[in-house]
Amino acid sequence: MPKPIVIRRGTIAWSLLTMSKNGRRRRRVTLSTPPVLATTAIPHNENSQRAYAKRFRVFAFREFLLRSFFFPRPSSSLMSSGGAGAGITVLDVAGGKGCLSWILRNVDSVNSVIVDPVVPDHRRLVKSVNFLLDNPEETRLRSTEGLSTHQPLAKLIPRLVENCRDDGGGVGGDNLILRPTSPSYMRIRVDSVLVDMLREVVVVDSSSSSSSSERDALRSWDQYWHDARIYDDARQRVRAYGEVGAKYIASDYDDCQIIDPRRALEAFRSSDLIVGFHPDQATEAIIDLALLLKVPFAVVPCCVFPREFPERTMNGKRVRLYDELVEYLRAKHERIRTTTLPFVATEFARKVVLYMLAEDFA
Repeated sequence: MPKPIVIRRGTIAWSLLTMSKNGRRRRRVTLSTPPVLATTAIPHNENSQRAYAKRFRVFAFREFLLRSFFFPRPSSSLMSSGGAGAGITVLDVAGGKGCLSWILRNVDSVNSVIVDPVVPDHRRLVKSVNFLLDNPEETRLRSTEGLSTHQPLAKLIPRLVENCRDDGGGVGGDNLILRPTSPSYMRIRVDSVLVDMLREVVVVDSSSSSSSSERDALRSWDQYWHDARIYDDARQRVRAYGEVGAKYIASDYDDCQIIDPRRALEAFRSSDLIVGFHPDQATEAIIDLALLLKVPFAVVPCCVFPREFPERTMNGKRVRLYDELVEYLRAKHERIRTTTLPFVATEFARKVVLYMLAEDFA
């Protein structure tokens, strides 16, 4: 019997899409009533399940970061340069579409740079912001915590307006103009190879090596960056985002990309905090990188990937389970702390945070 794989709202009736095991045959079964868990987020609908959306979990991580770490005020030069360049504070590793960095940058005035092979895409987030700005009553309703209708972004709208408002375009009402800043980003994978390359530079820098050794280390880094950086492909962008989306991303994000190897090196070495929310394969490398640079970090592990990392072992056994991964990562330093994020109604969500504060390196 085919196994249900997804529930989706159609244009006429609720339908259940089913697929056979070979993944080829599909069958549509019309339901007389909509499934409870598939409730559409309708404005003013008290039965909305909006608060349980996975995409909102990163806001709980943001709250933890703000409570646990001290962020220096961004320099005026960074504020005026569109988010790229000197003054980078946070490295958001495997940041994906960049939601966390966008919020940190525009709501909390925290400099953040995304480190991910994928180009950031804030279109969905910006669309939500526009909706909330255009519907203040809906924003007020969604700001109420503890309800299934809660949307964390709604509560942040006043701070977003305060930080990004352009009073030159008018004050209040329909004349309100916001000019948010897209965070800087680097298209590269954070893995053991990157950590080893940075270690080579750091070791040479911290020793009394000759200037020739330093030049050799920098040349090695430049070559690594040239080979490892993910290059832009216009055709690939069109396939991924469509023609309109590709043009939007090119115009909005290209100026924010860190391409120069020395700027990238400086971004890593001058960071004040390294974070990763469900960073998958980059999880262990984030901790290794932070320990190498002696920089505070916070990472929320997710998947284990035992086949990709067969060298991970504890007590002579390979690391295969989530709890084993957490213990394996904690064993990297005796002062690594743990806590859990307050996700809403998620018994099995990966919500353990591994982190170290600046004082833990003393």
